[in-house]
Amino acid sequence: MLEVAPVYLSDTEAADVLALLCDEIGATVDNGLAARRYALTGDRRAPAGTVL
Repeated sequence: MLEVAPVYLSDTEAADVLALLCDEIGATVDNGLAARRYALTGDRRAPAGTVL
């Protein structure tokens, strides 16, 4: 996910970019953003959306 939506993009900008990838792989944008949050933070709570 970080290759498609690098760190310097905001969540809103990342969602726009990830939408195409997620559509291709059959995932939701929310799952793509959660995977990106996990890659950024390494926090296991990230996929659940509980990282502040």
